[in-house]
Amino acid sequence: MTVTTPGAGAVPEELTDAAFLADFADRWLAAWNSHDTERVLELLSDDIRWDDRTFWPEVIAGKEGVRAYSEKIWEAMPDVQFAEIERFFAPDARRGIVLFRQTGSGPAKLNPERTFDAHGCDIFLEFHGDQLGSYLSAYDIVPMLQQLGGLPPREGKLGGAYLMSLARGARSGA
Repeated sequence: MTVTTPGAGAVPEELTDAAFLADFADRWLAAWNSHDTERVLELLSDDIRWDDRTFWPEVIAGKEGVRAYSEKIWEAMPDVQFAEIERFFAPDARRGIVLFRQTGSGPAKLNPERTFDAHGCDIFLEFHGDQLGSYLSAYDIVPMLQQLGGLPPREGKLGGAYLMSLARGARSGA
């Protein structure tokens, strides 16, 4: 039997429930930890909308853009590993969130002897059949860069004041 799911079209009924999302989350984590771009791309629809503007300058449209993104991830964090902390699914809507912990060494251009340990989440917004059609990433790069020695200490600055001080320092050449 097939059912029509908003944004997904006709898919086998067994793919519309929590079991699909759980299986997808397992395959997702395994693909990213393999550092194999092709394994990651197999999980995506051809017209994927990929939003990770913490790392990438704009929203990516299509698999080829995600290919370039993935290759830069492996270059910047060659030994990054992701461990799932918790998952939250909305099976009827075919959406999910996977909270993760990411660990690894610093990039060669920054400080490969230092390591980072940070948290974030993968947000699966839409599926096209059994492939991810819309993705949103959420994590804070500031603690990662601080752990790697790429940003100065906060020195008590709150919220945006810290980021503004970094911008002022960059403009003044500091």
